[in-house]
This record gives sequence, C-alpha cells and structure tokens, in this order.
Amino acid sequence: MKKSIWAILLALLYSFFYIVVGPKIKTQDLSFDGSEIIPFIMCFLICSIINVLVVLAVQRCKFEIKSERVTRFINDFGERKLFFLIWGFIFISWLPIYFVCFPGVLSYDIVNQTRDALGTIVDNHHPVLHTWLLRVFMQLGQRLFSSYEVGLGLLSLLQMLLVSYAISRLVMLLKKKNVPMVIVIVTALFSAIWFMNACLSVSMIKDTLFAAFLVLFVCHFTEIVMNPDEYLHNKKNLVLLPIVGFLLCALRNNGLYIYLFCFAGLVVLRIKNIKKAKIYLALIVAVILPVFVYKIYSGPVFDAWNIKPGEVREALSVPIQQLQRVAYHRADLLSEEQMEVMDYYIDNLKWMDPPVGRAYDPFIADPAKGCFRSAAYNEDPIAFWKFYLEIGTQFFKDYVVAFLSNTLGYWYPGQDVFTYVEYENYPSEWFSVPLERQSIMDLQFVDNYYASVCTSQIWRTTPGVRLFFVPGYAPWILIFAVILSWKKKENFSKTVPLFLPLIAQFGIMILSPMASFRYSWPFFLMLPICFVGIWGNAELKKTEK
Repeated sequence: MKKSIWAILLALLYSFFYIVVGPKIKTQDLSFDGSEIIPFIMCFLICSIINVLVVLAVQRCKFEIKSERVTRFINDFGERKLFFLIWGFIFISWLPIYFVCFPGVLSYDIVNQTRDALGTIVDNHHPVLHTWLLRVFMQLGQRLFSSYEVGLGLLSLLQMLLVSYAISRLVMLLKKKNVPMVIVIVTALFSAIWFMNACLSVSMIKDTLFAAFLVLFVCHFTEIVMNPDEYLHNKKNLVLLPIVGFLLCALRNNGLYIYLFCFAGLVVLRIKNIKKAKIYLALIVAVILPVFVYKIYSGPVFDAWNIKPGEVREALSVPIQQLQRVAYHRADLLSEEQMEVMDYYIDNLKWMDPPVGRAYDPFIADPAKGCFRSAAYNEDPIAFWKFYLEIGTQFFKDYVVAFLSNTLGYWYPGQDVFTYVEYENYPSEWFSVPLERQSIMDLQFVDNYYASVCTSQIWRTTPGVRLFFVPGYAPWILIFAVILSWKKKENFSKTVPLFLPLIAQFGIMILSPMASFRYSWPFFLMLPICFVGIWGNAELKKTEK
C-alpha cells in the first residue's frame, strides 16, 4: 500500500501541473475560473490507476520466463561479438539519413562556427574544441577533395560512429547489470530507430559529440557507483575516465558542472565510506585529473591563443528573463532608483517597444539576453545579485511565472513550441563560404520521413505519440524512475547516485534559454540507466560492505 501512495502522489502532482499550471502558463492567463476542476479530477484518476498498475507490474514482473530462451540465445554470441553487433546495427540504421543529408544537417549555430573555424576563434561561446574540429575537417576536405562539404561529411561520419558507440556501451552495461534481456533488446532497437538519434548524429552542432561523451561518462559513473572495486581493478578505466571527463567538459561549457555535480553528490551520499578513501586513491586521482586539465586548457591555453571566455549572460538565462519580465510588466511599480539600476543592466528599457527580434518572449530568453549588459555585471557581480534578490522579494510571483514560462516545455507535455528538430540546411549564402547539401543517394521516402518527424506538428500534438517528440515528460519519467528504483531496492542512498547524471542534465536544461528537444536529447539518451536502478542486480550491496 505504501508503494501505491507514492504513485498516487505523483499522479496528483502531474495532474496539477498538466491540467492547471501548464495551460495557464502557456496562455499567460493566471486567473482561476474553476473550469479546470473536472479535467483535473479525470486526469488524476486516470494517472493514479496507470501509476499504481505500473508500480505493481514492476514489483512483480521478473521477465525471466519470457526472456529465458532469448537470453540464452544472446549470450551465445559472447560479449565482444555482441557489442560490435549492436554497434553495427545502430550505425547502419542511421546510414540512410547520412546518405540523404550529406555532408550533414547544417543548421543551428553552424553559420557562426564555420566563420570562426575558417577565420579566428575569438571566444568560447561555442566550445573551442568543437570549432577547432570543424576547422580541421573542413580544411582536410578542402585540401584532399577541394570541398569543404566532404570534410564536414567525414566529421558527420565520426559523430555517427561515436554516438552509436556510446549507445552500444550503454546497452551492454544494461546487460552486464542483469537488466532483463527483453528491456536490453528494446533499448537497442529503439536507439536505432528513434529519429532524434539519427538526425542529431549528423547535425553539425556541439550537442552531438557532447552527448556521446556524456553517455560514455554515465557508463563509467554507473560502474563506479555500483562496484568501485571492480571498476578500479580494470586499470584501463583509470586512463579512459580522465579522457572522457575532459572531453565532456571541453565539448560543452556546462559539461564541467555535470561532472562536478555527479561526483560531489556521490561523495555526499556515500560520506560514511570516506574512511575507505585511501583504497580508492588512484580512482580519486583519475576523477580529479580531467578537472585539472580542463582548467589549464580553459585558462593558460586560452590566454596563449587570445581566446576569451563566453559572455556571462549565457549562464544567466533565468535571472535575466526574470528581471526582463518585471521590467516589461511592472515598470510602473518600480521606483526611480530601481529603474535606473534596471536600465544599467538592461540595454535601454525602451526595448519594451522593440524593433523586430527584441520583443520580450516569456518562452525564450535569447531576446532578453541580447539586451543584457555583461560588462555591467562583471564590474560588480555582488551588486547585481543584491539587486536581483531585492526585485525578487518585491515581485516574487513574477519571478516564479518567468521561470515556469521559460522552462514550460521541460515539464508540460502540452507545450510543443521549439520542439522541432532542424532538418533543412540554412541557405548557402548565409555561410562565409558556400555550403550546400550534396546527397549521396536520392532516397525520397527517407527525406520525406525525416522532414516530417523533425518538423511536423502532427507528431507533437497527438496524444501518446508525442511522448517521443516533446521533452515535457522528462521530469516525470525521472521522478517515477527514482521512486520505482527506491521502492524496489528499499534503500534510497544506494540507488539515487545512479540518477545523479540525469538530475544534473535536467538542471542544465531548465537553466537554458529555451525548452528545446535538442537541449534535452542528452537526457533522453541517458534515460536507459533508470533500468539499472529499477531492475539491475544486487551489485549495489557490494559497495556497502
């Protein structure tokens, strides 16, 4: 009965946000007229029944009978052969989009990055390592084949190999931790056919390689959480972890925070084992090393190359958006002194009657960030935060609404704005050198399929189907998985560390400038690790002896 209570409470929370809060934030109409009561009750009842049934099924269903023959058949392949079989299957499944989109999907930030790649890299707004890779491959293509596109096509191929490799490693980890074979197989199949994986694996964006190394990091981190003795015994892990950790940090600016959060959280949750630290000295060094190397890379190395760090406003989407909302909606309630300070941080408050592209948008922080003076913040960060807290105390409701609006797509499944995935290339004339799609094969049905699933609203508005097309289910799946894992293992401190990478990535998502499926893609790639928490074997106990 106690296990069902958690399922019912989650249904209550979900129904409240799905039926009441979400629609009000979406329409920006915060009035309450009582029309939500009946839909709320219906949603609560349906979700309660579904949640309770799922909890009972997870507790009782062992999968052994149905998967025994399959498990025996799979095991006959051997670990190494099975890994390459899965890797090859996933990679080959993505080849059609590679043939159609060659050299890759040239959208998102690629315009600015190719300009820097062929010119001078001046800052780390877009990760320097990724821009440098673009430079290397574009120049390689130009020198060997007189074509920048061929160089980008080779980089797309590398991305496909690394992402499919990382996913294959995760699938094999599920098998190693005795997750039921049926679930392992379904994970491999879904990873191969889910449109997001194929499309973003050939997209020239920093998220792609970052996602690959994030998944690899999760594989290492899970092994450390569940059985550090076994992990440490395999000496090659002490070499691979620093490499994976550094690339995780270098390929996206927030990778460092995910890395630090995971290990800091693990230390806090396993603090009672701190007396065993001497045993794991080599592992501790391997954990610290990538942070040390990254600080050298982003410090003295950047200074030597005259590369500036990215502007601070890129990390302040939430507070900037909150201040902008107050400036837009509550200007008449601000004192003259507050208006002067607001004008000091915000580039000309007349932006409230803006030219095109400068309008306040509650669902995306980019216009607001464009009005923020990073230099003013850098002069005295403490003064900014004092002002931010002062305004927040006075207009707390506006701060909450601003946060919920900017993150709406990450917790409300009914929000499908910005959930599209770029499929078409930007016009050739936008680039510093002409770059065009040069399809290797004319596969019209493949082209039509990906164009549809990447951009059509039909997929994103159809109940049930939209689970795979909008990121709004992310926190609910995570919360549900933590509850299931906790109740099945009966020990929160043992199981919750497995979810730290997912928690960290979701935290990064809600601090981003918009609720985009592209930003949440790494979260969903890592999601199968939940199966280890729910169905994985008892190796967790070995770390607690």
